Amino acid sequence: MYANPTYNDNTSNPGQGCGAKDCLVNRVTQGQYAPGSTFKIVTATAAIDSGMYTENSVINGNSPITVSGVPLNNDGDQSWGPQTLTTAMTYSTKPPLDYPSGQIGISQPWSSTTGKPFPPGSPDEDIGRIGIGEGGLLVTPLQMAMVASAVADNGTLMKPHMISRVVNPDGVTVSTVNPTVESQVMKPSTAQAVTRMMEKVVEEGTGITVQIPGITIAGKTGTPQIPTPAEPQRTQPAFVAFAPAQDPKIAIAVMIDQSNGGYGATVAAPVAKAVLRVLLSEGS
Repeated sequence: MYANPTYNDNTSNPGQGCGAKDCLVNRVTQGQYAPGSTFKIVTATAAIDSGMYTENSVINGNSPITVSGVPLNNDGDQSWGPQTLTTAMTYSTKPPLDYPSGQIGISQPWSSTTGKPFPPGSPDEDIGRIGIGEGGLLVTPLQMAMVASAVADNGTLMKPHMISRVVNPDGVTVSTVNPTVESQVMKPSTAQAVTRMMEKVVEEGTGITVQIPGITIAGKTGTPQIPTPAEPQRTQPAFVAFAPAQDPKIAIAVMIDQSNGGYGATVAAPVAKAVLRVLLSEGS
């Protein structure tokens, strides 16, 4: 668990953006980020787990399309025609800056009128963009690491623990923290299918920059847009993964606070690669 700028309870800046050197929040557990295309892991899981789709199901890659009454465009408004679900995940790119005037940026995930999240199925939700990790959807880095770990663990979501044991001043262990199952969030067969899709992302898709010789990695890039009038190309690059793909030891989520036009593949994935290389070499 790492954040830069890091937590410092002496700082005067409580926000996620923090000051030049420190901040008052642990961004791993409290920071809010648009997951972008990394959230397609969740979307694909829901589709396959429903029994209505497989990793080889053919979907419509045309652009634009209308989702719940709202237009949604491919990057560059390019139509791809029929594509398998795996191909769509492998070669997914950044979503376009096609937001209506006055709505640029990350919208809040709740109603400004009620101060509460929109109810499921609300006509105010932009469900198309939520499906690609935008549209007001915000997550913490820890949550996306948990998404990766659930796929890696055949669909079993574990409760995250920050400690393994408690020792007294004499160094004697007085209690231990054992692995605890939170819930089974998908079928094992679904997890295996999504693993194969994520492997493809790293083998030949947008995640090739994280490749490590001799290690099979399952991953997904994301490049959500967080533009401002002064910085219209500002992005929030992300990359989630687990490895080795068929015998998982490490799950990781890297989320960059902001970048001037950078992508998940070019900014976040190299960070994940460096961390995975160290942790996997230490564990070998």
